[in-house]
Amino acid sequence: MSNESEVPSNRSDRGTDRAQLLLVGALALAVLFVALALLLNTAIYTGNLATRDASVDATPVIEYVSESREAGVDAIRSVNDRNNSDPAELASALHLTIARWDEQASYHRAVAGDITAVEVGPITNGTRIQQDDESRDFTNETGEENWTVAAGSDLSEIRSLRFAVEESTLPEDPSIGADEVFTVEIDSDAGATTLYVYDTSGGGGPEIRVDDGGDTETCSSGTSGTFAIDVANESVGGVPCPSLSDLTDVGDDVAIEFRDSHRAGGTYSMVVDEQPSDLSTLGVDDVGSGSPYWTYAVYSAQFNVTYRTEDVDYATGIEVAPE
Repeated sequence: MSNESEVPSNRSDRGTDRAQLLLVGALALAVLFVALALLLNTAIYTGNLATRDASVDATPVIEYVSESREAGVDAIRSVNDRNNSDPAELASALHLTIARWDEQASYHRAVAGDITAVEVGPITNGTRIQQDDESRDFTNETGEENWTVAAGSDLSEIRSLRFAVEESTLPEDPSIGADEVFTVEIDSDAGATTLYVYDTSGGGGPEIRVDDGGDTETCSSGTSGTFAIDVANESVGGVPCPSLSDLTDVGDDVAIEFRDSHRAGGTYSMVVDEQPSDLSTLGVDDVGSGSPYWTYAVYSAQFNVTYRTEDVDYATGIEVAPE
């Protein structure tokens, strides 16, 4: 009898153990599900924050900086044309011109609740050298054929270098490098680059050749008659000529030389980054003394640009130098 009574007791213990195991497993699963839910919620929240930060629209800032740069280029060109009596007058005119533009631009942006400002920072003064008498050849004012346009130990940059050459003034099919063509040579401590300008025989039209002391490239003009050699935009008569950039890729101690300048005629202009009094050689007189001549010029300027909204606080300095 005693053996029969022990069997139900063992079975009851085993059932209790199973129930306890099921309960513990259920609790473990519940804890795991809660943890996964927390992790998922955290990921969703982080993603929302990232999406909110990425949604800040930078387009107005980019547009404003671009507009400020364009306004600066236009302002420098304008004051160089109108206010070139001395560097102080140039600086005053540039500050006034930008202040007027800033006032109008700020009012426009304020409609959208944005706060903007542009201020003129440091100015680099220079010299503009030009000939605007298209009936004249490229000799200096006294008729010298081989002459130094400008030179200086601190002269290190040239901008806005352009020629408008009349094709009929060029020798046809000459021997390049044999003192038979108009030549521009720009020397610096980084080396020398030479530009040859001539006409081709048989109605082929004008050409130029650029020699940087190693590689040589010949470029043909896409137009006849008066054609442009636009060093700043690397083109001849509207046709791309990338090697022209070698003429302004210079080091320090720059010298700009014209050779056989009686073999070409038209107009030209350039801006260098030193004032007339700081150049060791300036082969032209000031404006009013004849052609070619020099004037004071702003070579470049830094503008301090700020743009503020509820979501953006942006400030930068941009260098502005007309090409």
